[in-house]
Amino acid sequence: MSTTTTGRRLGRLPLVGVAAAAAVLLAACGSGGSSSSAASSTAPSSANTSVPADAVAVTAMPGTIQLPAGTPGAGKPAIVIGDKNFPEEFVLGELYRQALAAKGYAVSIKSNIGGSELIDTALSSNQIEMYPEYLGEIVTSVAKENAPTSASATYRAAQQFEESQRQSTVLLQTPFQDVDTVIVPNAYAQQHGLSSVGDLTKVGPGGAGATIAGPVEFRTRETGFLGMQQQYGLTGMGYLPVQAGAQYTAIDQGTAQAADAFSTDYQLLSNKYTALTDPKGIFGFQYVAPVVRQSVVQAEGPEFTQTLNWVSSLLSTQAIQALNSAVQGHGAQPADVAAQFLAANGLNK
Repeated sequence: MSTTTTGRRLGRLPLVGVAAAAAVLLAACGSGGSSSSAASSTAPSSANTSVPADAVAVTAMPGTIQLPAGTPGAGKPAIVIGDKNFPEEFVLGELYRQALAAKGYAVSIKSNIGGSELIDTALSSNQIEMYPEYLGEIVTSVAKENAPTSASATYRAAQQFEESQRQSTVLLQTPFQDVDTVIVPNAYAQQHGLSSVGDLTKVGPGGAGATIAGPVEFRTRETGFLGMQQQYGLTGMGYLPVQAGAQYTAIDQGTAQAADAFSTDYQLLSNKYTALTDPKGIFGFQYVAPVVRQSVVQAEGPEFTQTLNWVSSLLSTQAIQALNSAVQGHGAQPADVAAQFLAANGLNK
């Protein structure tokens, strides 16, 4: 996410121990490979975890990509990976780094670089040679273009920008996306028959019977509350500005009836909340893909790309939520969480 967005992910709940983190992590393992998935049983039933049809051609689909055998990276040029400045990115950076290292590539990581604009500068100035990015951020925050209206259009716009302006390329994107999501308590959704953002007009004219909790910046964004007002007619809905993480407290305590969350928030694993669909796509499309210098892709060989795509294919919504839960909710270290997840999915087998 962009610099203004990442602050919403920096809050952390009290630590409850590594053992609990490991238990949560087990729910994610096997979700993308040929082995059976434990994650599906813990997925929030209300969350939309499917990949849109127009994204399939550019998505690393679970179970379709095999990990290269041996250590094809031995003797290849060294690579520097970067990641952005919030916990989900730390996990992503470690997943890609550790997978490449296990395949013999000489790889190091520069972590906590900053938001989209800063990490793009690091790539452009050759401080790093690849990083995991949310593709909508490339289009809107870096290229300064309008948000595309589909997942595939977002991918194509990001790829075109990287190839023409950064001499880089975008590899296959993950099955999950981390995008703004409006959530309500399950009981509230059932009471009012809510399944989409537009349904909030049912609680009063223009949504006047409800208040949404979210960060200050979300209120004035066309990809946020402003867009909800314009595109869904929610002109009567109230707004409660809160800090990161406090939106869950607000709807739990009833000071707000809806909240702006992220689709990969680990709190959604609790099955307490209904994620409302966004049929007009006002929140954009934020699938993740490695952005890599074209010269690196050529120098490292096809197994390099295959390894990165294999990692991406494992990352369903349920998997990333469980990984986030281990790190953000239970205090585990991103490197440890990544190592356990990759091992469980066959990296060292």
